[in-house]
Amino acid sequence: MPLLEVKNVSKDFGGLRANADISFSMEADEVVGLIGPNGAGKTTLFNCIAGYFPVSAGQVWFDGQDITPLKDFQICHLGLARTFQIFQASGDLSVLENVMVGAFVRTGSRRKARAKASEWLEFLGIADTGSLMLSELPVARQKRVALATALASDPKLLLLDEVAAGLNASEIDGLVELLQSIHREKGIALLLTEHVMEMVMALSHRVVVLETGRKIAEGQPSQVVQDPEVIRAYLGDHVVKEEGANA
Repeated sequence: MPLLEVKNVSKDFGGLRANADISFSMEADEVVGLIGPNGAGKTTLFNCIAGYFPVSAGQVWFDGQDITPLKDFQICHLGLARTFQIFQASGDLSVLENVMVGAFVRTGSRRKARAKASEWLEFLGIADTGSLMLSELPVARQKRVALATALASDPKLLLLDEVAAGLNASEIDGLVELLQSIHREKGIALLLTEHVMEMVMALSHRVVVLETGRKIAEGQPSQVVQDPEVIRAYLGDHVVKEEGANA
C-alpha cells in the first residue's frame, strides 16, 4: 500500500484551474521530487496534499486513509508535515521554543517537547542556536530551524517546499547530505518541490513533472530530464525542434 496517493486531484480558484487531474503515488521508503517551471502548480498541489487548500475534485490518501476532507492540523497529527517557502516563526520565541511548537503536535508536556526539539536541533547540527532568536541566524540556519520544527512533529512523510531557496552552492550540498541522513537514518519519506535541479537529481528516486497545472511526466530523474515534453516545458519548443534536427 502506498504511503501517499494523489488521485485525480484538481484545484480551482474561481475560473482558474491551478491543478488539473493530477495523479501519482509514493512509497514509505521513497524520496520523490515534484518539479516544473514557475506557475506549474507545485505549491498549490502541496497545499492540497497537506490540507491547507480543499481540493476541487479528486482525493488524497495518506497511510491508507482518505485525508481529503481533513483540516491541515488533523493531517499533521496523522504524520504528514511540511515546510514553507517562508518560515513563519514567532519573533517572541527562541529557536528552541519555535521547534517545541512542532513537538507539541505529539505531547502536551513542555519537558518532552523541549527534549524532542533539542534532539532535532542536535541532529541538524544547530544545537548551539537554541537560545537565539531566529532573526539572529543566517538564512541557511533559519532553513534548518524550519526543518527542525516540522520534524519535531514526528512525521512519516515530510513535504519540502523550496527548502534550498536563498542558499549558495556549498550550503545546498550540505542540505542534500542532511536530507539524505533524515531519510536514511530516521526513515522519513520526502516529497520535495525545488528549482535547484542538481538537488532534485541528487535526492530523488523518482520525479513528477508539472506544467500549467498538469502532470506531463513521471519517472527516474535520468529519464525525465531527457523527455521532450519536459525539455519543452523548461526551455521552449525551439530547443526541442533544434535537438530533433540535430539528432
